[in-house]
Amino acid sequence: MRRLILAAGLLLTGVVQAHAGAWTQPAGNGIIIGTFSYYQVGVQGYNQFGRATGRGTYTQEEFAPYVEYGLTNDWTIGAQPRVQAVTQSGLPGTGHSFGLVQLNLFARYQLYRDDKNAWSVQGQIGIPGTATVRVPQLAMPGGEYEARLLYGRNFTLGSNIHGYFDAEAAYRLESDGYADQFRGDITVGVMPFKNWQVLAQSFNTVSIGHAVPGESDYNLYRVELSAVYNVTRALAVQLGAWHDAGGHNIALGNAGIVALWWRF
Repeated sequence: MRRLILAAGLLLTGVVQAHAGAWTQPAGNGIIIGTFSYYQVGVQGYNQFGRATGRGTYTQEEFAPYVEYGLTNDWTIGAQPRVQAVTQSGLPGTGHSFGLVQLNLFARYQLYRDDKNAWSVQGQIGIPGTATVRVPQLAMPGGEYEARLLYGRNFTLGSNIHGYFDAEAAYRLESDGYADQFRGDITVGVMPFKNWQVLAQSFNTVSIGHAVPGESDYNLYRVELSAVYNVTRALAVQLGAWHDAGGHNIALGNAGIVALWWRF
């Protein structure tokens, strides 16, 4: 699941209070983020450093609505389905697929929180979508189970630029023959102007052990930069892009994203 770190308090009220990442939602409150991404990468062969050889292309359009809700002040639950339309050339020929890739369900518990710091733990289950015999195949072949530790800290630059830092470490257990994974994610968010927030993020995946023959075993290092504009107290718009900066046993690509945030 591609996590979007939500500094909803900072964004919507001007108070340095991030809600998500290491922070839980207040009881009875929640947020919905509908994200559309367009991702393209050269495939049909890549070297050991993940650089594509240029034979064929893989294009992925994804809609991934992210929802989370505060059951109590300490417990937040959420879900994120991922729906994709994929086109891949050089198979030989061109293949098209559309469908549900995965449904992620999670629960996050606040271990500690003060005016500046927050610690939490999160458990997540990834439920595979409906498999297809068409090429390329969309649905994940099996379930995923993840345990995550999260730390966040609010800060101020100068006298009036507020921001936050969020660091997360996770172990993801695969049940489909893929190698298990370590996930390490970092987000820095700042509010340089009224109603504006800038996010710089890094998402890192490192395979642990070895996959069964023929299954996935890769490393991926991704960076993302985006801006969020507060339209109203409840509605915001996000625009950004990500770049696959490096990897192993995987082709590298680029993507653009657009999202609508709705807080309730």
